[in-house]
Amino acid sequence: MKHTETPPAAEEVQAIFDLYQRAAQELLLAYQRNKEATRHHGSGAFRAALHHARLSCMHSSAAHEHLVHALERSTLLSSVHVLADNASSCMPVRRDH
Repeated sequence: MKHTETPPAAEEVQAIFDLYQRAAQELLLAYQRNKEATRHHGSGAFRAALHHARLSCMHSSAAHEHLVHALERSTLLSSVHVLADNASSCMPVRRDH
């Protein structure tokens, strides 16, 4: 009997991908808000600059949270694969068929 490695659940892989995508989107928004803050600050509109700087920080924090969750889930997913690989390597390989 051939031993096949069980692939990770497609739903889990997609969920991790979605977390990375959300993090990328939040980082893009943080970058855009930071540019706006810089532009406003340069023109002397300090309250507007402060507003955009705060929004940039919020987006950056949201991106960080998405990345933390993605890394936790990725680590868990890869550790499950390592355990599965180690379990299959403990079985002797039959060569008499």
